[in-house]
Amino acid sequence: MKAVLFTSTRCPKCPKFRKILREAAKELNLAEGKDYAEKLIDGDKVKPGTKTKLEGTEYYIVDSEKNIKQTELPAAIGGTDNMLEALQYQVASTPALIINGEIAFIGEIPSKEELIKKLKECF
Repeated sequence: MKAVLFTSTRCPKCPKFRKILREAAKELNLAEGKDYAEKLIDGDKVKPGTKTKLEGTEYYIVDSEKNIKQTELPAAIGGTDNMLEALQYQVASTPALIINGEIAFIGEIPSKEELIKKLKECF
């Protein structure tokens, strides 16, 4: 896994970042679950193996990257509180994109062009 997007179910900026990330990833032929994944910092509120609506879109909730299926997208990792993992990267606000273990964006939403440029540098 090269990129992790930390989001929250209550974050007002996260829906736009989710959308931009998935659009950029599609343009770059990056695979969800292999190249990138979304982790809910408040993921303990959702159960793996279920679907949940986030901003009107149904997301498959899984417990790890390896359980993301290409036939069940979009997906988000939940079932546990991912805040401790986020804090290891010094992420205290969302959305936050970590690429190759480094903070790429935190608390801000890049343009799709900025995000594509950053992803191209790292993939």
